[in-house]
Amino acid sequence: MAGRRWWIGLAALILSGAAHAQSSAAGPIATSGGALQFVSNDGAQIAQIDGREFDRVKASRLRHFDDTSGPRETVARMIVETGDDLVLYDFRRNPPVVEKIGRRLKLVGVYWQPDEAVLKSTDGWYKFQRGKLTKLTSSKTIYH
Repeated sequence: MAGRRWWIGLAALILSGAAHAQSSAAGPIATSGGALQFVSNDGAQIAQIDGREFDRVKASRLRHFDDTSGPRETVARMIVETGDDLVLYDFRRNPPVVEKIGRRLKLVGVYWQPDEAVLKSTDGWYKFQRGKLTKLTSSKTIYH
């Protein structure tokens, strides 16, 4: 019974339209903190807001999953997948908050909630909230 509720909750989450597509665009990307640009430099990607560096990841290329709930549908948060790492950028703060997720996952989708991100990976479902990654199991929580 609890397992069935968990699947119903996931179905509600998926149908709610809270997922945002992946992109590999380098920018500029309109965020609630300014114009984001990823600049390739010597085997790394440098993340810049309005030309100021705020993060650097080792990657020849990357994908990102955007939360477009910012003012005028700008990107408020973003999860960046580098191949080796996952990083959450929160553009609602200045400078942007950078949180390393700390586990290698191959993401299929990201579902944004006000205080968490639900990650669908090839390895299952995870929740990232307040700096902690948790593998989801049967739950009564319904995401929408």
